[in-house]
Amino acid sequence: MARNDFDDDLPRSGPTATGIVAMILPFATAIAALVVGAVLGFAIGLVVKPAEVIEKTVPRDLTAAEIAAACAPTLEETVDKLQKAEGKVEVLKKEVEDRNARVAELEATQKKVGSGGGGGSRELQQAKKDLEEARAQLAIAQQEKEALVTELTQTKQQLARTEEALVEQKELTTDAREDALTNKFFRFVNDSQLEVCEKGSRKKMGNCRLDVQNALQGSVRRDKFSHCVRSGQATPTVKEIEKGQSLPDYSEWINQDEKTTKDYYVLYCDPTLPEKTDDLTEEHLPATN
Repeated sequence: MARNDFDDDLPRSGPTATGIVAMILPFATAIAALVVGAVLGFAIGLVVKPAEVIEKTVPRDLTAAEIAAACAPTLEETVDKLQKAEGKVEVLKKEVEDRNARVAELEATQKKVGSGGGGGSRELQQAKKDLEEARAQLAIAQQEKEALVTELTQTKQQLARTEEALVEQKELTTDAREDALTNKFFRFVNDSQLEVCEKGSRKKMGNCRLDVQNALQGSVRRDKFSHCVRSGQATPTVKEIEKGQSLPDYSEWINQDEKTTKDYYVLYCDPTLPEKTDDLTEEHLPATN
C-alpha cells in the first residue's frame, strides 16, 4: 500500500495526539520542577533556618538589704498611720474627759436646782449623748490603732524571719560550695594517682598511689588548688614532662626525689587573679597533712 493512501485516511485538520503531548510536555515539566523546587526549598528552609533564640532573664533572690528597702515605703506608711492614730486617740481621750466632766457638772447643778428645770435636764441629756458619742469614737480609734500596731509588728517579724532565712540559705550555699570544692580536690588527687600510677604489681601500685596522695594533699597545694577553683580558672592537673620540654608557667614538680613521681608536675593557674567570692569559709575544705 502506498504512503499516500494512508495519508488520505488521516484527518486533514487539528493537531495529532503526539503533537499535543509534544506541546504540553515542556510546560508540564516546568510546572512540576517549580512545585518540586518550592517544596524542597521550604523543607530546606525549615532545616537550615536556625531556631529562634529566646533569652530568658533568670530572677535572682533578693538580699536582706534589698528586701528591707522594698518594704521601707510600706513600713513608713504604716508608721505614719500609727502616729496619726495615736494622736487621734489622745485627742478623743481628752474629749471624753472634758465631756465626762461636763456631764458631772450638769448633774451636780441638776441636784441643786431639783428636777423642776426642764432646760437643764435637756442640756444634761445632750451632754450624756455627746459623751457616749465621744466614747464610741475613742473605742473605734483605739481599735484602729491596735490593728496598725499588729500590722507593723507582723511586718517587722516577717522581715526578721526573711533575714534569718537568707542568712541560713547563704550558709547552706557556702557549705555546698565548700563541699563541691572538696569533691573536686579529691577527684583531682584520684585522677592524679591514675595518671602517675599506670601499671605495676598491686603492692607497687599501692605504694605509688600513696606517694602521690601524700605529695598532693599538703595545705599549700590544697590552697593553690582552691584558688584556681574559686577564681574560675582551669582545674589543676598532673602531667608528665615531655622530653626536652621546660616546666610550664604556674607549675611545679610533684616530687623529683621519689622514683614514682619523678618527671611529673602539677599545672596550676595564675595565682594573681582574684577569687570570685570572698565569703567562703575553710570549714569544709579537706584535711591537710
